[in-house]
Amino acid sequence: MKKGTMQYITALMLVLASFTLTGCAQSVSQFTALLTNANPSGADEAQDTEPETTIDELSRSGIYDSEDAAVVVKKDLEAKTVQFQNITSSRRYTLNYDGTTTVYDKNDQALSMEQLKEGSVVTVRFYKPRKALAYVKENPDCTIYNNVRNYSMDLRKGTITIGDELYNISGHVVVVSDGRETDMMEVNQMDVLSVWGYKNMIYGINVEKGHGYLRLQNEDYFVNGWIDVGDSVVRKVAQDMLLVVPEGTHKVTVSNKGSSATQEITFARNEEMAWDLGDVEITVVQKGTVIFTLTPATAKVYIDGREVNVSKPVEIEYGLHQMRITADGYDTVAQYIRVAEPSASVAVELEKSEEETTEEVSETSPEKSSDSDSDKKDDDEEEEEGTTSKKYQSKPSNDDDDEEEESREKSDDEEEDDEEDKKSSVASSTGKYKVYIDAPDGAEAYLDGSYVGITPVSFNKVPGSYVVTLRKSGYQTRSYTLQIDEEEKDINYSFTDLIKLEE
Repeated sequence: MKKGTMQYITALMLVLASFTLTGCAQSVSQFTALLTNANPSGADEAQDTEPETTIDELSRSGIYDSEDAAVVVKKDLEAKTVQFQNITSSRRYTLNYDGTTTVYDKNDQALSMEQLKEGSVVTVRFYKPRKALAYVKENPDCTIYNNVRNYSMDLRKGTITIGDELYNISGHVVVVSDGRETDMMEVNQMDVLSVWGYKNMIYGINVEKGHGYLRLQNEDYFVNGWIDVGDSVVRKVAQDMLLVVPEGTHKVTVSNKGSSATQEITFARNEEMAWDLGDVEITVVQKGTVIFTLTPATAKVYIDGREVNVSKPVEIEYGLHQMRITADGYDTVAQYIRVAEPSASVAVELEKSEEETTEEVSETSPEKSSDSDSDKKDDDEEEEEGTTSKKYQSKPSNDDDDEEEESREKSDDEEEDDEEDKKSSVASSTGKYKVYIDAPDGAEAYLDGSYVGITPVSFNKVPGSYVVTLRKSGYQTRSYTLQIDEEEKDINYSFTDLIKLEE
């Protein structure tokens, strides 16, 4: 080999080493220019160095010509490819990786490609001509929430609240469940999520724990009783129910007329389980004695819609019941009570309602000046005193005396005033405006677990949040969260075809 050629190759290697050590993102095309133009007289010798192989080696050695902030959409571990979505333009592209590709978490700890989560926001470096992925790192500047349970969504406004923080949801948000890209409407409030965003915008969501489905069979005896799934789903039992339930193993209890049955059931994501209640032994009706201690003592107690006399021990059938406690000037307590032993006691201290507290402050301090800092402090202390010792989740009562008198005359079924029972009546009620489920065709439709018909189907439009479940024999059951607005017009939904199950 000629001396000039040797000097040229040596110089080129020094330049390459310099770029590698400094971490410079030098374009490979510039290295090509060096190979072809640095020594025109030695063109034949340059061809003998096989520049294509050299370029490939450069692209696989941390040299890249592009850097991007993107969301991980999909991984194919067999084909060794990763699909990304640019967080600014939402453009998607697929890159190849191999053993030289480096993957890090936000703290620069090495990860395997299996550990890189779909939905995560990452920094990507790659060599564009060969679509070669050189480097992936979880973006340290992005917002990350892992295994979130305390959240709420408003899909009409396009927002999600996590704890006390409110975020906007990107119009091109990537939502992945069990390796399959899905839609925000398929996220159920009971799902456990990992969430990635930047500043106040959410760009990626991974469903860590999803939901399955429970169907009761031969449930006639327990109709109008109660079903409790892992203390997270409490519903009144109806015919032909299909309940959306959290993924995992949970204790499921049904009760009615003092009889109950309990079964531990494992629910897989997007799969349906059936529980045959025809084999359940119906036991003799059992009752427990409950002693109520109430503050104020004048409070009234309603069990399953009927007022009970709490001046003496109250006999209540075993099982789950609705309890409602009211008193003039106090917030109403509404919750479930489980009776499962011969005797028990319930102590409830109601909170003074906000309006009542404000009135008391103004009545007892008419001569106080609103400009006085000390007087303001006293008012704040009085208001604070009326909102402590909260033992039960309660809601303000808007019932007046006439409404309370009327409620005492209602039957059990008419009295149910909690949100779930209101929503279950939507399907059978009539109204001027409707919600139409147009597609897919021929699927069983359930509204919050209650059967409403075969699609296409409609039900009365009532503002609120609902879960519509679509089921068809031989296909994977799917459910969608609908948040119905208050506009005076019909609304139509068309969902994608159900996925056929493998035989």
